[in-house]
Amino acid sequence: MKILSFDIEDWWVYDHYSIGNSKDYLPRLDNYLDEILDMLELMNTKATFFCLGKVAESHPYVIKKIHSRGHHIGCHSYSHQFLIDLNYKEVEADTEKAVHLLEDIIGEKVFAYRAPAFSITEKNKWVIEILAKYGITHDCSIFPASRSFGGFPSFKTNRPAMLDFNGIKMKEFPMSTAKIMGKEIAYSGGGYFRLLPYRKIKQIVDSQDYVMTYFHIKDFDKYQKKSFASLSNESALARYFKDYYGLKNSYKKFTKLIHDNDFIDLLEADKLINWNENHINI
Repeated sequence: MKILSFDIEDWWVYDHYSIGNSKDYLPRLDNYLDEILDMLELMNTKATFFCLGKVAESHPYVIKKIHSRGHHIGCHSYSHQFLIDLNYKEVEADTEKAVHLLEDIIGEKVFAYRAPAFSITEKNKWVIEILAKYGITHDCSIFPASRSFGGFPSFKTNRPAMLDFNGIKMKEFPMSTAKIMGKEIAYSGGGYFRLLPYRKIKQIVDSQDYVMTYFHIKDFDKYQKKSFASLSNESALARYFKDYYGLKNSYKKFTKLIHDNDFIDLLEADKLINWNENHINI
């Protein structure tokens, strides 16, 4: 089971963080999205696109374009604030706004969710209660290991499971991880996808019977404006490396991964799972 998913946030991210001029970056982002949608259509492949509420608000055509091509729309929050930094009322307001914006655009119920930076952790499990309140039944937010933004190391399975939080049931599709040099990493999107050679990624994908991807358009954009500020600082150097290394060949690597594997969206994956087999109380 290999699930193809994207986090659609970059139309807002570029503007929010002043990554170039919109006259320059908007055509590039749109073009990458068009190429991806065309490729997936040619291969008869569907994906789940977790869309940011602020993108739906400022660039609704992006959501409409994805949905019109038959892909599954999920929610990626409204503001992209890490949920571990928000209180109950703030998460609820953010979730309600994002879900309603997306539903108004596509005219369908939105029932899948991915938290920014997988920021549902052991310390804010109560987010599950909020998601359920607004009709979310499928979550893709848990990183089943430790990471800089918290992670969920007590989540002891690296495959889909039915969560139970205070009697609330939630279908959970955790992030896929692989152990490299003693550290569990998310290899199927973001910085590590750009960092690792394709042969290593293929080796991991071939060895796992459950793969959850999380691609961002920005990770394919080799022409994006780069920040060179404070590169004498060690942490800034690490951040620069994480943000920009491998951009030149990342899209080529991505297209090869898509052509070498059979991917499905969250809807199709849900049909293949016996949810009675794996229950986890959190």
